Amino acid sequence: MAHKYTKDDDKRKQDHQAENQLKNEAEQQNKTAGKHSFSKETDHL
Repeated sequence: MAHKYTKDDDKRKQDHQAENQLKNEAEQQNKTAGKHSFSKETDHL
């Protein structure tokens, strides 16, 4: 039997893979849209 105050047996594991997949898909969409692009050429000079 689990300890009364220290363990939560009903807690579900977080699905990090699904979360990261959503982040990667959003990143791909931003990349194709040209957002957050990095360029060494400066625009302000």
